[in-house]
Amino acid sequence: MNIVSKLMLVGFAIVAFSCDNDTAKETTSSKTNSTAALAVTPKKFLFDATKAETAGNADWVLDADSNPQRFPTPAQANITATTPESFWKGGLSSWGVALAKLGHSVETLPSGTAITYGGSGAQDLKNYDVFVVDEPNIRFTAAEKVAILNFVNNGGGLFMISDHTVSDRNNDGWDSPAIWNDLMSTNTIKTNPFGITFTLNNFSETTSNRLSATTNTILNGSQGIVTQLKYSNGASMTINATANTSVKGLIWRSTSTQGSSNIMCATATYGTGRVVAIGDSSPADDGTGATGDTLYPGWTELASHSRLHMNASLWLAKL
Repeated sequence: MNIVSKLMLVGFAIVAFSCDNDTAKETTSSKTNSTAALAVTPKKFLFDATKAETAGNADWVLDADSNPQRFPTPAQANITATTPESFWKGGLSSWGVALAKLGHSVETLPSGTAITYGGSGAQDLKNYDVFVVDEPNIRFTAAEKVAILNFVNNGGGLFMISDHTVSDRNNDGWDSPAIWNDLMSTNTIKTNPFGITFTLNNFSETTSNRLSATTNTILNGSQGIVTQLKYSNGASMTINATANTSVKGLIWRSTSTQGSSNIMCATATYGTGRVVAIGDSSPADDGTGATGDTLYPGWTELASHSRLHMNASLWLAKL
């Protein structure tokens, strides 16, 4: 282990013991797992910027700059355990910095780049462990749909984040829940491969209605216990276990039964890969980004938001 890695390990241990009361209640095993995650083979996370993720008032990228580039700047090699999220300038910078602090690498798929799988390009999905797409505002092409489904089928992790219906930021007639549904319903491989459908609705609420399974590592993972989820205008989901027997809801609307509808966070496996879906982009938003964008500090608004996204990221990467 080099000097930087050792400093990251020590720094993270210090951060772990200065957490809030909910995290302090975690078991010794959870804390051990969190520290051990620094020693495993680093995983590669690719954040999409090809689907108008910066259109309108959106900023769903690691580093906005003038146009998001493959490698956020300054270089992530300079990130230490005490680096603030402002190290990069993007609405998802907190997420990216947090992954880098655990020793993982993050990149952006720049606008104008095709989403491919099995090709020879440097940013072909085969070169990554997890693909994050936060609120796409341009439909996936037929070839991109095939690439994404094959990526997951062959072991990749897909993080699908939607927003509410009528949230078309680039005025092309498509918004993110409809775009995700189009990927899953209109492709040449399989209809509803993940067993997840976004409902074309729009609501805001905070819920504690979560799956009680203590062994679920997204809700009870190395990065902390997830107790709440707040939607600030988002869309729910329905699941279909006939289409995919592995699909399950993790978090539901506050007054809903824990059934197949009114779901706010869901997971599934497909082939040897994994999928996580959330119906609102606000929880991942750290409130910073390009000058002029009005963003929302969802990442820090509830401690559970960062825990949910980080635990889910590690689950998708099979850690």
